[in-house]
Amino acid sequence: MPFLETFGTFSRKKRVDPGVEFNKFSIGRFALKQTVRFILIFSLLFALACGKKSEESKDSSSASSEVMSRSVGSADMKKSAPMPEAEKREASDTDDSQSFFASDKAENQLGKVFAPVASAGNERLLEYNIQLAYQCSDLIQTRKQLLDFIAKYGYLESSSATNSASPYMSAKVHVRSAKLYEALLELDKLGTLLSEDISTIDHTEGMVWQKRKMTREKIRLSRRNNANSQIGAGSKNWEAIEESIASSEDELDLAEHETWKIKDRVTWATIAVSYSLPTAPDKIEVPAYKNAFVGLLNVFLQLTYYLIWWLPFLIIGGVAVYYAGVVYQAIRKKLGK
Repeated sequence: MPFLETFGTFSRKKRVDPGVEFNKFSIGRFALKQTVRFILIFSLLFALACGKKSEESKDSSSASSEVMSRSVGSADMKKSAPMPEAEKREASDTDDSQSFFASDKAENQLGKVFAPVASAGNERLLEYNIQLAYQCSDLIQTRKQLLDFIAKYGYLESSSATNSASPYMSAKVHVRSAKLYEALLELDKLGTLLSEDISTIDHTEGMVWQKRKMTREKIRLSRRNNANSQIGAGSKNWEAIEESIASSEDELDLAEHETWKIKDRVTWATIAVSYSLPTAPDKIEVPAYKNAFVGLLNVFLQLTYYLIWWLPFLIIGGVAVYYAGVVYQAIRKKLGK
């Protein structure tokens, strides 16, 4: 029957050989084993690489720690080793200059006063001299405001004012350099700025020299004191040593005083400010006619005063002239006869 034949052929085609199926299964297991083996080998290699990196980092850290310990040890040895006198002097100079700049750093911060070199105020020792000229509408009120300004920012050195036909006021004020920018801004509120002149004096070089001089004198004084303590009272040159010690003390005092003067000039800025009123228009001046009459009366009184003084002399002179004329006429008559 054709239907059964076609069904049989279809069933034969669908039937699978068991050997072929077993081969496929063994091939799949082999591939899985190879994959697992590859993963294990890759993991092992990765672990070895990480271990080498960690060992290298440990070696580098240990090497750096050894270098640091050696540097610290060498620094300690250098500190413990005695320094020559010249190196001590240089080290003390650098320490003194660094300590001075550190102490004056907050005082010399001028902020935005003179941009674009605002950082120069922290590195240089500058003495500021400022001259300002303002114009105001009321001199008396401006004077009161200026006195309040001086009491707030510094102290007054000198001042002068005139309240006449052309009022004028000038003052010389010292203001802390740390507040100079704020002070200048507040001065602008007291009037209209006419002129400004700002100059600086750099004391950095002088301060470095004074610091070195102080250090040198301290070392010299210490050396002379040690020499003085090693000689007896009966030594012949003890007077010379005493004089040298006194000279070192004087030089040290002078260097300290010069250092103080430089720090004082740097700390306080000098401001010379002047105020004037606007030029008033010309006015019609009406003369005081009363003064003319008063002057005329004064002249008359002065003449009467002088007349009273000269009246006795005039009387005596008149009498003398009269009798002289009489005598002259009598003599003339006698000579005529």
